[in-house]
Amino acid sequence: MKEVHSKVIFKQNNGRALIETLSAMLLLILLGAGCFSLSVSSFGAYQRLNDAKEKSTELRVASSFITTKIRQNDITGGIDVKPEPITGNNALVIYENLDGESYATWIYYSAGYLMEALVLEHEEPSLDVSQKIAKVDDFKIEYNLDEQKISTTVGINGFNSYKSTVKVRSK
Repeated sequence: MKEVHSKVIFKQNNGRALIETLSAMLLLILLGAGCFSLSVSSFGAYQRLNDAKEKSTELRVASSFITTKIRQNDITGGIDVKPEPITGNNALVIYENLDGESYATWIYYSAGYLMEALVLEHEEPSLDVSQKIAKVDDFKIEYNLDEQKISTTVGINGFNSYKSTVKVRSK
């Protein structure tokens, strides 16, 4: 019997396989970097949209709260605008009689928040008896006695301010 020896001859590619492997890896790395970049930019856009939505909600809550309080207490001698003692800025003061006691509800701006404090009429508000209503950066209120209008402006930095005017029917 004749023995047949088969010889396997390996052909050298002179580095061609290495170049193909490296180019495939480079393409995968570029694709991965592109996907990562896309996800980072998408997350940034989501954060910006979410922040704008939160700011808009805070402004609407603050503006609606003030307008509702003015309309609910639109009785003779029930509403006044005067400087509050903590910051000296104008504040909305609502006078009410509860269980035979006279109270004053102060709505004012302090330390980045629209605040509300319910105190006895002869007392002044303080931060320890106040509640946070909404996170805002600016609050202005003015009472035009001649036209019987209360104008308010509530704002957050980087966002359009909410301005409203309420016609007071009582004098």
